[in-house]
Amino acid sequence: MDRQIATELMQEVLKLSAQLNVIIHKVQEISPEAERKEFDKHMGPTMAACDEHLFRPILRHYPDLEPHW
Repeated sequence: MDRQIATELMQEVLKLSAQLNVIIHKVQEISPEAERKEFDKHMGPTMAACDEHLFRPILRHYPDLEPHW
């Protein structure tokens, strides 16, 4: 993967992570509890997949692209 693509992809992955955080907060507003739990059980694996299959592979190639928050 060339650096330009990695940089652009990292920007998009960071936007995706921010959107997923918004979704997680919105899910907490769902009632009844059974419906909320159904959504909750999928959010962790979704976040983990983004980290494992998008964020970490980019950083393996270009560690300097890690955001400094």
